[in-house]
Amino acid sequence: MKRYRNFPTQGTNKTTAEALQAEYNREMSRVWIVFLVSCVSTSAFLTVSEAAIIRLNCEYVEEKCVLKNVYATEDDRFKEIRKEGYPNSIEFFDCHIHTLPPIPYIYSVKADAINLVRIEENTFSTISHLDVAYNRLRDISVNAFEYPLELVKLTLNGNPTLKDFSFLHKLAGLKVLDMAEMKLELDLIDINTFAEMTELRRLNMSENRIASIPVGMFSPLKSLQHLDLSRNAITKIAAGALAIVIGPGESHWNGHSDALEFDLSHNNISIIENNAFLSANRINLRHNRLTGIGAYAFDNQTDLRSLVLAENRQLKNFDFLHNLPALHDLDMSHMNFSFEGHPRNMFNDLAALTALDLSHNQITEVPIGIFAELQSLNSVNLRHNLIKHIEFGTFSMRKYDLIDEIDLSYNQITDLNFLVFVPLKYLKTLLLHGNNIPYVNAKQLIRNKSLQNFGIQNSLVRCYDLVDLLGHLKLVLEHNEFVSHLPNVDGIKCVP
Repeated sequence: MKRYRNFPTQGTNKTTAEALQAEYNREMSRVWIVFLVSCVSTSAFLTVSEAAIIRLNCEYVEEKCVLKNVYATEDDRFKEIRKEGYPNSIEFFDCHIHTLPPIPYIYSVKADAINLVRIEENTFSTISHLDVAYNRLRDISVNAFEYPLELVKLTLNGNPTLKDFSFLHKLAGLKVLDMAEMKLELDLIDINTFAEMTELRRLNMSENRIASIPVGMFSPLKSLQHLDLSRNAITKIAAGALAIVIGPGESHWNGHSDALEFDLSHNNISIIENNAFLSANRINLRHNRLTGIGAYAFDNQTDLRSLVLAENRQLKNFDFLHNLPALHDLDMSHMNFSFEGHPRNMFNDLAALTALDLSHNQITEVPIGIFAELQSLNSVNLRHNLIKHIEFGTFSMRKYDLIDEIDLSYNQITDLNFLVFVPLKYLKTLLLHGNNIPYVNAKQLIRNKSLQNFGIQNSLVRCYDLVDLLGHLKLVLEHNEFVSHLPNVDGIKCVP
């Protein structure tokens, strides 16, 4: 490098000094440019060299290929997975990777919670089960699967950043699809997304942001057995929204034949319009804001067997019950319900009903004859109400007397004529826990020859009344209510 003279001293010609200063400045500029270019080149070289080709080696656990502690950036690439033998599945454990490596012919892949961002084209050859739950997926290529019809089960839940579902159009062989916890809004999804999924049995879209159900979106799912839309923000079920026609002879993927079940619990549904449903076996509407259900909301041809209306405290009109002749189970608990103001024939058309749950309500009196037409009724749950008295004929049936369990626990009964239950020829269990009944007339009670189980815990019953029953009935305890530190008979607290 050139040696430079010092700045001019006093007495030096002014013109010469200025020329030397200019030459010095030009030379230093060239030095700095060379230095900066060198830094940029070095940085670029280092950036390129950071990308790696990662070798994946299987650790075998119960014939499963486990890939542990794999860390890869967006720029990294993978060599083919090295595996010995023929494992059925691959599992990524404690990994942090941007995209999946090419997956060879395999039955299942578990790649949940590994910070996946995308799945590129030609990632999978043949695969049956894929779990990519709880990642950060933003994109799944429409060509990610070489043989898309081979995929039977896909778990996507917990990927709220995934918004493009075009890849689903090719997955016509799916039988189980999990799309829970994804912040989904059905209005923003193509209505034909599920159009080709004629084999789909189970669809889980719970815990999303669904406020409405587009009419026709689910209608192509002729093999559907279970649709979970619980814990969303749905406000109304419009006519035809869940009118799915199940194909003849359809059966579960696991070989069991059942009809369609809907879980619509924990939404904000206030109105269900006529013909909202077409085929249904069970509908769960627990914890909504129902104020009106159309008389033909469930279609009078549907084979609805189980209906859960619990925790809908504003529902007052039950005319739709007259059009459910196949209903077996009806849950009307926690509804602030009482018989006051309702016609005595409100249950008359439920000839197939076997179980009726009216617990945790505001019932003060059970009208005589209210159950008279329920010729198939086996159990009545009336616990946690305000009932004070049971009259003769309350549980009488017009045609058949099949009631085998009555639960009147935790009411306000203080005096009871036990002969009321004698005409019930098939009654096996009578529960009267938590009432203020001071005595039990054993002679009256055991006149019912079919009675086997009797519950009278948390009451004021006398000990010797219970002793009189021991040789005839099994004393039933409430769950975890065995008493040992106070006067008791077989763990049931009593008054000496």
